[in-house]
Amino acid sequence: MTLSDILAAIGLVLLALGGGTFWSFSTGVMPGLGRTDDATFVSAMRSINRAVVNPLFLLPIFAPPVALVWAGVMDLDDPRGWMLAAAGVVFFVGAVIVTIGGSVPLNNALESSSSAATASRASFERRWNVLNGVRSASSVIAIALASLGLVL
Repeated sequence: MTLSDILAAIGLVLLALGGGTFWSFSTGVMPGLGRTDDATFVSAMRSINRAVVNPLFLLPIFAPPVALVWAGVMDLDDPRGWMLAAAGVVFFVGAVIVTIGGSVPLNNALESSSSAATASRASFERRWNVLNGVRSASSVIAIALASLGLVL
């Protein structure tokens, strides 16, 4: 087993955890919160946004691109390397950049909003769900690419 194999396996496991988080929000958490009243929605999202700032949440979001691109670069003379690197890049752009550039600013705006719950929710929910959909879709694509890279 090579260092590239180890990095690819670690990257795929962390990628699946991070992607699963986004998927869970898209398919369960947000639809469930969507059925609540505005005050409950805003309060719950603020609480969730505070709770997720921890290593167990952040590691599977930020580490997979590093591990996968590193593994891929080590094998660029092989299609496997290109698949692994592509998986890392797709996840980096579609999940990490979208998180930093879109979701976090929305979370911060919700946290600091002094507007009524109805207005706070209206400026947050749809935009956040769209961004999380992008994160979920990029995760699925990246998981497929990394999986293919591991079996090539």
